Amino acid sequence: VGGQLGIAKENLAGFTEVMAKLGTATNMTSEEAATMLAQFATVTGMDASLYSNLGSTIVDLGNNFATNEKKITDMAQSIAAAGTNAGMSEADMLALSAAVTSVGIEAGAGGTSMSTLIQKMQLAIETGNGLEEWAAAAGMSAQEFAALWGEDATGALTAFIQSLGTTEESAMSTLVALGLNDSRLVRMVTSLNSAEQKNHLLSSAIRTANTAWQENTALTNEAATRHATTESKMTLLQNASERLKIAIGNQLRPALAKAAEAGTDLLDWASDYVNANQELVPLITAAVGAIGAFVG
Repeated sequence: VGGQLGIAKENLAGFTEVMAKLGTATNMTSEEAATMLAQFATVTGMDASLYSNLGSTIVDLGNNFATNEKKITDMAQSIAAAGTNAGMSEADMLALSAAVTSVGIEAGAGGTSMSTLIQKMQLAIETGNGLEEWAAAAGMSAQEFAALWGEDATGALTAFIQSLGTTEESAMSTLVALGLNDSRLVRMVTSLNSAEQKNHLLSSAIRTANTAWQENTALTNEAATRHATTESKMTLLQNASERLKIAIGNQLRPALAKAAEAGTDLLDWASDYVNANQELVPLITAAVGAIGAFVG
């Protein structure tokens, strides 16, 4: 999958390791993670050496907020273009995605609404049209808001959301005055404003994302924890079996097919024999248990 998505040959091993861990540690499959994150990285221009940081940030946000890794990644894909044009970091875009999906807004709708909000803010900065109104809503002068946007677009966006008002009515009034009439966008912004007033959701997500990005340990730790479970051990066994099939190659497949057919006939015979001789079941169970203890 990495090769199909244009991951360079020298980066494939590291990319594969990160996606395998994400498949174990999150609610995404390795293939889903590979496709979504490679596309996200392509849009943002992220260096291939940072896939582990990206995965760790997604996992840490999924562990600490009322959302999950797939929702975060889905929405991050949606806002990647707008966020990159505004100069936002990958960690900040993931933080915005975690905050929005944590207030019950679906990734698709949230991604569209957040992209629109970012684009409208940037347009006001670039053209000056309505800049004073946007700045006033953020509690700043036009110069202050433009300067902050140039240095930290996510910080300016957060200041805007924080300053909208202490009630949903006042927030909605400000948004309408700015020409933001789309019901989904209004719902997203007012929900974020309310959550920020109550428990600093957005600012907390931004801190968590940037800390996780710098530490780059959450993915490895979560994968190690999951690897310790019985279910994951069975998945690892299945993966090892698949790798063995690949290693054996096409040359031995005809012989293996015959062996498998013989094995199936043998197992069918054994099942019929055990059903006809129920007194053997305790003995077989004890023997299997002994073998398992010996192998373990």
